[in-house]
Amino acid sequence: VTNPTDMASFKLSYYNEYKSYLSNMITHRSPNCSSSSSSSDNSWEEASNDDVAMATNSANVELVDFEAYPPADEDWHGTKVLLDGLFQGISFDVGYLTQTLIDNYKVGTVIKGADIEPGEDDPVFAIGSILPLTFYQDKQQLEAFIEALLKKCCEEERNEIEEILKSQRTALMVNAKFANLPLQITGQLYKALKMDLLTERKENEAYKNITHLACLGRGYTRPEKRKKKKLKSSEPHVEYQAIDMEEIAESSSHVVSWKIADETLAPVNNSTAQDALQGYRSLMIVPIEGFLQKVDVIVEKLTE
Repeated sequence: VTNPTDMASFKLSYYNEYKSYLSNMITHRSPNCSSSSSSSDNSWEEASNDDVAMATNSANVELVDFEAYPPADEDWHGTKVLLDGLFQGISFDVGYLTQTLIDNYKVGTVIKGADIEPGEDDPVFAIGSILPLTFYQDKQQLEAFIEALLKKCCEEERNEIEEILKSQRTALMVNAKFANLPLQITGQLYKALKMDLLTERKENEAYKNITHLACLGRGYTRPEKRKKKKLKSSEPHVEYQAIDMEEIAESSSHVVSWKIADETLAPVNNSTAQDALQGYRSLMIVPIEGFLQKVDVIVEKLTE
């Protein structure tokens, strides 16, 4: 299959030892984690700056090319690892979603290494995709996925979000990537998504009829924010790990966040465990036109 987008390759300096560390997708499974297709039981731990320093000390520099491809069956495992990390805290069949994204590759791109030698690991560094929820062939799988998301919603918003998620005009927007993926590549990933989407809207009614996107974002809360007393009904003050998610959150009609108990950003220097950033995930519902307008802003900020 020929890549439907024209994305430039980026040559960047990586370190051999750290590259091996990256192959575990930056956020990695704890030793007691099983390979279940459910994302709810996975225990993940963010790499600390100390880890990065240890990995890069005395390492040799290697130039790595990144290229964009349509999702393919060979990308199943690498894509699922990324999705497991993104969809933490909710229980559903991540493997089924992974295959559905691969089967519907026309509005989707994976970022991989270029010129991989035979027998060498070829990890998926990022995947971007827009999937109309009507493309879920197994309706029980779709119902389970939607219900898993709705369980994170408060009573005040549940009905509105349920109506949107069960609409035939809603699509899932997936942007799962390495935590330290170069910003230029993330920007190109968004450009590819927009280009693919606009092309498919001309030919495919399912994409033409999309009114809302549901997307997941990775975030965190700072210790000083958590220490402040809040009302039980108040939302946590979640900051996002990437500029793109900040922009999308601004355009969202609904944002629902939940704590990932086992995910923290390890403290550095003289900080204590109490100073660690607490991991969160957020479900964002964004009108499609708002998303398309934001893509240009996102690309500009990521490539400036």
